[in-house]
Amino acid sequence: MHDDSWLEDFLPLMRCPDTHQPLRRATADECAKNNVTSALATQDGSRIFIIDEGIPILLPGQ
Repeated sequence: MHDDSWLEDFLPLMRCPDTHQPLRRATADECAKNNVTSALATQDGSRIFIIDEGIPILLPGQ
């Protein structure tokens, strides 16, 4: 498991590359539904961005 605690400082500044919605930590249910252990989600939950080795992968159109 990688340390992604640094994200807490930057999360208020992060936005979805497609919708520009603020991002939040994905819930356990959202992670399970998408078969990932850690992710960020848009405020409305329409998009999920995995966290790979402590780094969020924020690619548009994923």
